[in-house]
Amino acid sequence: MKKSEWNDEQLEQLLTQMPGIKDKRKPHEIYQNITLSMNKKKRKVWIVPTIASAAAALLLFMLAPSFINNMNSSSSDSAQMRENMSIAKDTDNKESASKDESFNTLQKADEPGQDEEARIFSFDEQSSQSYVVTNVAENEVLLTYGVYLGGAMFPSFVSVVVDSDGENVIEQWQQNVPKVNDVIRQNIEWGIDEIPEAYFGDFSEIETKDKTKAVKVEVNNTIQTGSFSPAESDQFRHTINSFRYLLEQYQHVELFQNNQQGIMIGQSGIVEKSIDVEEDTKKAYLYYKNEGSEHKVLALTYDEFNTFEQALEVMKADVEQGDYKLNPPIISEIKAVKEEGKNVEIHFSDNTVLENSDNYILMLDAIMLTAKEFNFDTVTFYGNIDQIGDVRFGEPTSVPLAPNLLPLN
Repeated sequence: MKKSEWNDEQLEQLLTQMPGIKDKRKPHEIYQNITLSMNKKKRKVWIVPTIASAAAALLLFMLAPSFINNMNSSSSDSAQMRENMSIAKDTDNKESASKDESFNTLQKADEPGQDEEARIFSFDEQSSQSYVVTNVAENEVLLTYGVYLGGAMFPSFVSVVVDSDGENVIEQWQQNVPKVNDVIRQNIEWGIDEIPEAYFGDFSEIETKDKTKAVKVEVNNTIQTGSFSPAESDQFRHTINSFRYLLEQYQHVELFQNNQQGIMIGQSGIVEKSIDVEEDTKKAYLYYKNEGSEHKVLALTYDEFNTFEQALEVMKADVEQGDYKLNPPIISEIKAVKEEGKNVEIHFSDNTVLENSDNYILMLDAIMLTAKEFNFDTVTFYGNIDQIGDVRFGEPTSVPLAPNLLPLN
């Protein structure tokens, strides 16, 4: 009879793959028992020839189902493992996607909304808000108009920039008075009083005996300037003083009525032939915000000050006039002011808050306009920020040309 084709190594390998056999004994015990049995002295074949064959057949019969079950079990376990890994991977992906979505949601929540973006400005994406005119192109003309705010409470100026039509500035100034008043009427909630165009008949540019430019004003013949109230007199003079911001640098205005030079303004009893155009007033700029409106208009104080630093101190608190008030534009602490020739340095405190937003742009514009009233040409700001609006810190910035640019249709 043929010997078994199974050797020790094969049996050992086969037995190690039998985790599915339900036996109380451990695998190594079974292996030891089988090995001991195989190592015993074999009985003679001629005595019991059928026992060996029966034992081999029985062993194979016992081992085959377990081997098959083990293979199936291994295959099943592998499939289950792959499925579990796939589920785990999907779960991780979902968790990761959920985290990403949550992060994006939080990030969007932290980002400023459209209303806030209108107050806080990016230099790359949009031009900054400004309360002043800083430059005019070669083919444009700057026109400024003296107005009052809050029912003749506070003097101010509004500005427009128009295309040059080849005429002189004074002619264009007069032509645009109705358009400026139309903008004021369309925005009555701003609290800006109209330009009193009824006072005047005609404006023209003339040359004086000393070869300088001046403005000739023909007062309306029907207007009794000698009966003006103090408020009307102030309004009349303030309108005349509009020319101080024009780039032609007119030095004075000559007054005519009924083809004669000289008029009486108010009940002073004095006939005035001309009014000098003020180059600087030594006043401070604050801002006016009419009740029920968020529109801010820079306005001058009535009082004059001896020094620029005194004017800055006033700009830190309200200025009241009857039931109306001007609001303080300076909202950050200034630790030092240094005047050097035509330049003045403004040093903000190291720990003060400075932001590139509307209120801080307004603050710098008001400070620079006030510096202009004290005959400075440039202002250099120092603080814990690089830039606010169009103003770069640490660099001299030219004072504005004029305040309160209006959107002229």
